Parts: sequence; structure tokens; C-alpha cells
Amino acid sequence: MKDFLNKVTEKVTEAKDVVADTLSMDKLAEKLTSMGEAAKEKTINTANELIGLTPIIEEIGFKTTGISVTMGLPPDITFHFLKSDDVSAERRKEIMEQHKDKALLGTIVKMLVTTDEYREKLKLGSFKFSNIDICIGLTPGMTIQLVPSTPH
Repeated sequence: MKDFLNKVTEKVTEAKDVVADTLSMDKLAEKLTSMGEAAKEKTINTANELIGLTPIIEEIGFKTTGISVTMGLPPDITFHFLKSDDVSAERRKEIMEQHKDKALLGTIVKMLVTTDEYREKLKLGSFKFSNIDICIGLTPGMTIQLVPSTPH
């Protein structure tokens, strides 16, 4: 009988530990989900803000060719731009002054102009410039896409 009680006690203790671990994992999953929800909401708000800026960015000489939204941990948004027009620094400054209340616009335009200046210094050889991709997220960044100048 004593053996039986010891085994029952052991099994109850194991079950208690499993339940405690499960509750702990559920709380962790809940926290991750709520963090994920907050991040998703912020990503959606940022995407909407950036989409609203596309006409202004086009005035500055860059056409939006696509938008990629990654809903992961961490989420990010990548805007794909094509240089559509050469706009003088003075004209860019005028446009920026008209929209100085849009902080994100300044960041995007600086990234585009910096990337475009970098592109101008590249020796492209048998390649041509295609896109500028700007990623807004935990680790923001810019990518210049080069493609062969003659199709193969």
C-alpha cells in the first residue's frame, strides 16, 4: 500500500509540474502574442502612413513600385522605389518644407537621396540600376538592386 501511495504521490507531483509548465508556457505564448499584436498594429499604422507619403515622394523624383509587409517577429515594411525624375536639391527642400510635419517623410527622403548618391558613384559595367528598397523595421536598411543591362 505504501508503494502504491508513493507512486500516486509521484504521479500527482509530475502532473502538477506539467500543469505548472503548461500554464507558464501559455503565459509566455500570451505575452508573445500580445507583443506580436502590438507590433502588428504599429506595422499597419506605419504602412498606412508611408502609403500616404507616396505622392509626395513621387514629387521628389521616386516612384513607389511595390510595398512588402512582413508580419513576423520583428515585423517590417519594405518600400520599393524607382528613380523617376531628377529633382534639384532646392526643389526637394521646398517640398520637404511644405511637409515638415511628416517626420517619417524626412527619413525616407534622406535614405533615398543618400542611396541615389551612392548609386551614382558605382561603376555599373554591364549592369543598370533597377530599384531602391527601403526597409523600415527593427533593423532599417536600404538595398540597391542592379540588373543586367542587356537581357540574356
